[in-house]
Amino acid sequence: MPRYYFDFRDGEEDALDEVGLIFENPKEARSAAIKLLPDVAHEELPDGDQHVFSVRVRDETGRYIFFATLSLFAQDLA
Repeated sequence: MPRYYFDFRDGEEDALDEVGLIFENPKEARSAAIKLLPDVAHEELPDGDQHVFSVRVRDETGRYIFFATLSLFAQDLA
């Protein structure tokens, strides 16, 4: 089965995946990336009012096959 790598960015720093995870196909890797992104964001919050978290998924050849972002914008209204 193929290995997929999940590279995360929190708006300031990149975390490149050197180990990867094994999935049957790109669709499963895509689903995993979407599920992992909120967990990564949760680890960094609350730290400010604006954040953009992203994940890019690479296949075994190093080609990026998927990209997703999760944004937070918080503003006091009173």
